[in-house]
Amino acid sequence: TATSSAQGGYVRPDSLRAALELLAACPDAQVVAGSTDWGVELNIKHARAALTIGIERLEELREFSFGPDRIELGAGLSLSEIESRLDGRVPLLSDMFPQFASRLIRNGATLGGNLGTASPIGDAPPVLLALDASLVLASVTGEGEVEREVPLADYFTGYRECVRRPDELITTIRIPLPLAQVTAFHKIAKRRFDDISSVAMAYALALDDDGRVASVLIGLGGVAATPLRATAAEEALRGQPWTRETVTAAAGELARTGTPISDHRASESYRIAMLRNSLLKFYAENPAQAGGPRS
Repeated sequence: TATSSAQGGYVRPDSLRAALELLAACPDAQVVAGSTDWGVELNIKHARAALTIGIERLEELREFSFGPDRIELGAGLSLSEIESRLDGRVPLLSDMFPQFASRLIRNGATLGGNLGTASPIGDAPPVLLALDASLVLASVTGEGEVEREVPLADYFTGYRECVRRPDELITTIRIPLPLAQVTAFHKIAKRRFDDISSVAMAYALALDDDGRVASVLIGLGGVAATPLRATAAEEALRGQPWTRETVTAAAGELARTGTPISDHRASESYRIAMLRNSLLKFYAENPAQAGGPRS
């Protein structure tokens, strides 16, 4: 369906192929699903795009699967739908959902939208980075639809910039299995709920039978122009015993990650302190994992 006005046209294509063809022809078009982000901007700036493409009804973007080696989440599923279908099977996402705005927002907001804006303070990117997620990007050529898979760690390139081309759509978020044993999501904001984060940290940790760090991924938001992995802190932890001494050293590396700034949400020094304290809190919340083999 299509409508138009002096402020621009609106099209709701009936298939992914049709949506991709529109994007190929009009790469400056605004794509919306839940419109929980762009709708606010529209309300404030009162300026519509020349063409808006509504994709919230595309079945190709609403697929869900939980297989033996990976989870696939359709980019057009609302957060509430994902929460319901996962039913607690991904604890790290379960930690994030209640802290992502309000239930009304989660009923409309999508992972595709949260990632598509490439905001450095979105709640989903740190969590998905810790889950080692990748994105499937689709476009169309004369020969048909084309897909490519991009690790989320390689997706962000600058402030609100990413490797996704104007003619591409995010169709699927892939999370590899098995999941890490110990996870947590720490969101620092002025209000406990329904607020934008000042800093966000996500952790996914696996220990071996000797209590050493077998693998660890740490996703961060709000400390650089893009969401990012805390690779130096990960390296300081990997292969080391899960002890306070190890974690304290890694917390120092974490505090040096990114390029935090001072703004109306938090000062640079506060963000740095929260990075350090967050990892120490993560350790304190999981003392049973420390000091030797797990039962």
